[in-house]
Amino acid sequence: MSIESLNKRFSNPHVRFRQHEALVMVDLENDHGQASLTTFGATLLSYRPRGGEDLLWVSETALYDGKKPVRGGVPVCWPWFGAYDPAALGADPSDAHKKGHGVARYALWDVESVETMGDATQVVFVLRPDDEIRKAWPLDFVLRLKVSLGQSLEMTLVGENLSDRDWQVSEAFHTYFSVADAEGLVVRGLDGTPRVDKLAGGARGVQAGEVRMSTPMEQVFLGHGGPLVIEDRGNGREIVIERESSASSVLWNPGPEGVKAFADMPDDQYRKTVCVEVANALEDAYALKAGASHSMRMRLSVGG
Repeated sequence: MSIESLNKRFSNPHVRFRQHEALVMVDLENDHGQASLTTFGATLLSYRPRGGEDLLWVSETALYDGKKPVRGGVPVCWPWFGAYDPAALGADPSDAHKKGHGVARYALWDVESVETMGDATQVVFVLRPDDEIRKAWPLDFVLRLKVSLGQSLEMTLVGENLSDRDWQVSEAFHTYFSVADAEGLVVRGLDGTPRVDKLAGGARGVQAGEVRMSTPMEQVFLGHGGPLVIEDRGNGREIVIERESSASSVLWNPGPEGVKAFADMPDDQYRKTVCVEVANALEDAYALKAGASHSMRMRLSVGG
């Protein structure tokens, strides 16, 4: 559908469609701020609360060619997070097509609706399997992402199993936050939470007190669905992350050596972003029964 057709079909004073290189962009703006997304991966690329700076980081060298996910923003990981685990579905001939972090972030989503809800603006994206997706995930589903710009920015991911088989889902909002400095950054809200350190061979422990980021870092915190707070002191703000139906948190930064593996990320940018992810990962993955649905929600806001 052309940009002109999209603007006509989903006419709303707070929503505008535009082309950026190969991607269709969706811009939201109302009294509460601005947000921008692309239909490729239904990825949120920007969220600026009114009068504030962007909460999200996108690489200066990100690609917008529609061939690989844009580096940054909020990629949607579904129906698996990280490398595919055959336990989710069992060994399958399609396993060779299963890319990292699932099928959703590599696909073109459709815009299903645009609405004004009170003083908030909501856009709903929908993904149904096409021939390319079925190469990696042969079972039928419908996946929706609801993005609402109001006093906070809210994202709700709803997956429905339309097949006659149960499967296991792990998922994440793989959010890249923009921060003044990732090294030493404090994240509150995980005290007493079981922790898996992926960079230490999966060593397990229990978090004591606040988390102080180091670079690199890849840790998964399990069995805890409470709010998180990022102390972005260099920017004079706290980023508040609330969630529903999410039991895992992931903290990730590639560090000075790991960043060199990403052609679409400048080597010096690893200190300007940190991924603090709302997820259901490892043993927090869940069974999605045939005919059932599951909803995971994240809410972003800024404190002083």
